[in-house]
Amino acid sequence: MNWHRLVVWAFALAVVVYLVVIPTAHWIFESLHPPKSGRVLEELSLAEQARLRSTEVLAALWFFALGGTIGSFLNVVAYRMPRGESIIFRRSRCPQCGTPIIGRDNVPIVGWLLLGGRCRACQAAISVRYPIVEWIAAALFLLLYFVELISGGANIPVRDPNHYHGVVWIIFYTKWDLVGLYLYHGFALSALLAWALIDIDRQRVPARAKWVVGATLLLLPFIWPSLLPVPAITHAAEWIGQPWLNAGVTGPLGGAVGVVVGWLTAWALQTSLSSGDGASTTGHLTSSLAIVGMTLGWQAAISLTLLALVLSPAAVGFMHWRRRLPPPLTAILLAAFVLHLVTWRWTTNHGSPWWPCHTTSVSGWIVVTMGYAGLLTANRQFLSRWSCTALPVAAPEMAPTTDAHAAGTLIAPSPIFGSELADEVHRATPPTKNVS
Repeated sequence: MNWHRLVVWAFALAVVVYLVVIPTAHWIFESLHPPKSGRVLEELSLAEQARLRSTEVLAALWFFALGGTIGSFLNVVAYRMPRGESIIFRRSRCPQCGTPIIGRDNVPIVGWLLLGGRCRACQAAISVRYPIVEWIAAALFLLLYFVELISGGANIPVRDPNHYHGVVWIIFYTKWDLVGLYLYHGFALSALLAWALIDIDRQRVPARAKWVVGATLLLLPFIWPSLLPVPAITHAAEWIGQPWLNAGVTGPLGGAVGVVVGWLTAWALQTSLSSGDGASTTGHLTSSLAIVGMTLGWQAAISLTLLALVLSPAAVGFMHWRRRLPPPLTAILLAAFVLHLVTWRWTTNHGSPWWPCHTTSVSGWIVVTMGYAGLLTANRQFLSRWSCTALPVAAPEMAPTTDAHAAGTLIAPSPIFGSELADEVHRATPPTKNVS
């Protein structure tokens, strides 16, 4: 039995256990130990439990597939957009033989696995980066689905979590405020991932793309003010009055603080965690932190910068130990963004009084400023020591190429699996190496 079948059977077994074994065991236990009379009406039958769990599995798979499809699209964006190529109106082709990539080979993650990481026509190796990015995006969207959407917004500060939560109460009895928050944060997450991929490739994010993303993040809260639950100023909504006016203050202020903090951080470090030029590094970091500030508030732009500066030495040291190129700070900021979303409510309500949030006092902000300066100094010293050592060699199958030539039709009828997004098939080095 090959590993493809092993994965399929393992997944099928997990589904059977979740849908059949666990409800059956629960039903047997309840039969042997009947609940008190007050709970009888609340218990679901075995068939009802199976239907509910089936719905939960299908919903989770749908959101996982949604994330994988978006990740596949971001692969296209990261390659084509810096080169000024269309990300929509061109077909996908193998750069080795020029054969158009058929639809079933463009299914995110699955297509690459079924092909064994090679072109169907000429057997040229396809970079393993494509399924990795798709897996990352799928996992992040699934994580956000559990943490923010069907939890009833349990991670969102200021806003009270929904008393009734889960797939039925959130998805089928649609709570549009939570769906809006999920999509809004998912859009910001996608932009940060695209920026990180472009930074890893040592390319520049076009100014037009920055303006489009920024305008989208600023405009949407004017229409749905609930997308920005944390005000720019404590109790601002009480004296500003109109919710849309509060959103008009919170978004631009967050973006401005993100730009300033990003520029100061890039200038203070005087070097990139990647090997790109300084102007590109500054632009990527400032635009990424502007996205954070516009999406989560100006306080988050500062707290995520601190978190990224805490994580960066460990990330750089680990990659150096693995003899790989260090990650750019934008990639570390993406990880900090995810960690912040997961712990947002907890860090706001139960975190340190010196952690940046909308309730931090003046003395707390003084401590934050001192901590920021200390982390910048420590990172600069660490990076200086690292730069004196030999530069590690990047794995050939992960290194970006410049001779790839492909195009793709990126939008297809199916909202889950139909898009031809596994684009720009990178030629691995050496070409005969199987990267599967």
